[in-house]
Amino acid sequence: MAKQKIVVLGGALSGPTAAARARETNADASIILLERAEAISYAVGGLPYYLSGEVDARADLAPYRAAFFSRYYEVDVRTKVSVERFDAAKRKVYTSAGVVPYDTLIYALGAGSIVPPVFGDGDAIASNVSLLRNPAHLQRIDALLRKGAQRVVVVGGGYYGVEAADCLARRGCAVTLVERGPQLLPEFSAAAAGQAARALAAAGVELRLGVGVEEVSRKGKKIVAVRVGDERIDTDLILITAGVRPRTQIFAAAGGELMRDGSIHVDDRCATNLDGVYATSICVSHTHAVTRKPVWTAQASDADKTAQVAGENAAGGNATLLPTLGTAIVRAGALQVARTGSTELGGRHEAAKIQLAGHSCDPFFRGSEPLELTLYYSGKSGKSGKSGSERILGAEVVGRGGVDKRIDVLATAILAKLTLAQLAQLDLAYSPPYSMTRDIVNAAGVVATQAKHARPWTLEAFSQRGDDVLVYDVRTASQRKAHGFAATVMDLAKLREHRRALRAAKQVVFVCETGRESYLAARAASHMGCAEAGYLSGGLNALREVDSLHT
Repeated sequence: MAKQKIVVLGGALSGPTAAARARETNADASIILLERAEAISYAVGGLPYYLSGEVDARADLAPYRAAFFSRYYEVDVRTKVSVERFDAAKRKVYTSAGVVPYDTLIYALGAGSIVPPVFGDGDAIASNVSLLRNPAHLQRIDALLRKGAQRVVVVGGGYYGVEAADCLARRGCAVTLVERGPQLLPEFSAAAAGQAARALAAAGVELRLGVGVEEVSRKGKKIVAVRVGDERIDTDLILITAGVRPRTQIFAAAGGELMRDGSIHVDDRCATNLDGVYATSICVSHTHAVTRKPVWTAQASDADKTAQVAGENAAGGNATLLPTLGTAIVRAGALQVARTGSTELGGRHEAAKIQLAGHSCDPFFRGSEPLELTLYYSGKSGKSGKSGSERILGAEVVGRGGVDKRIDVLATAILAKLTLAQLAQLDLAYSPPYSMTRDIVNAAGVVATQAKHARPWTLEAFSQRGDDVLVYDVRTASQRKAHGFAATVMDLAKLREHRRALRAAKQVVFVCETGRESYLAARAASHMGCAEAGYLSGGLNALREVDSLHT
């Protein structure tokens, strides 16, 4: 019986992972991996951290070379081979080195970088302009920095642009980050993105938002300055991190169907519309766990999961791909910002949100850092109809520490379809150096379940409140002195003395710095008979964050 022939196109991260899983599934298959570059199986996400000195050697980012895969996994790795096309009917791949037949094909060609036209194309790109997508790019950048390049312009403020700017600032470079859009990190809320921007600025990064590079000044083979708006910025090195687009032209030419964004939509087996062709890497989209719609995340963690499923199934296995949440985390200066799930109000769910302030661990413990959590949840109760049976839809967490584990817990809760009440009771590890007895994740579940008794006012709703809404400030005198706000002052300890006025009011909103004391005031007012008692979710801190974005 003839051996199954499996051909893998692409060798950055997903291709080698898929090839390895295929070998683990089928010990007898003939597996060929084709890659146009010299290196395979490298950690794309780790490249910026070599520049900051947090990764000791470039070789650590690509520990598994072609020889390792050939010897350990018996994969025929063919580097410096360009794929020209494939014929899905004849099951043949046409390459720069000849024709390669297959029984099953794994398409893992990833995505190509978007280079703004002002920088030219091909040979026209200057010698001090680089992408940051593979080991060759990293070697080139490192060589320029070692030769004295100090002034760096980073073009593009998505995940990779923020990471590159952060890491280069840590190296001691004078960094300017240029983003054409109105904010950094477009997948995040304006408030979280604004905090990330201020954290980068505090780390020494110059930001230019809402403008792009309009013109460049050349001297010989180098670009020595860029024009951003009306400003000239002198530079020694330019990094292009302006986003990526799926590298799916070869797939489409073979008759493959693409999404509107150019990605390949795969099913839960990572199969495509072409018989015998599976797809993986950051060129694929698959079902979102909350919206149930296809989504293209272009994230390494998703690429790894699709690679495992595609590799196993291409080799005759029966693996199933779970829906994605687009969970992500990024470091910006001293700050960490993370998101998961659906963080937009509206859509197929009647969504609501709350904002909380907490700490990474017990506040009496040295090293405790403030945390902010925004929880998005279904505005409708579940089948039981009880408060607390609502589903969690998404979350954002911002802080200087402890962000990663909170966002991971929340991602797990969403995929497990936990209710708000279950989130409130989730048994999480506690010890003063690591958490609080009621973690901010638990607190989010508690506060959200009590929304019927203490309405959380979003910043948007609060800014559009009517004249008939009474606003009470329950902060301390020192807090009011530090940050003024026009509202009626009410001492939280003497709240019950105002029982009659609160009962007579139709709508009351309490405000404080973080939302904690105002939440307690709203709960108490509700028990006293106030028709609709609410509080400013996230507190005046969150309100000032949003206001600062417009100044």
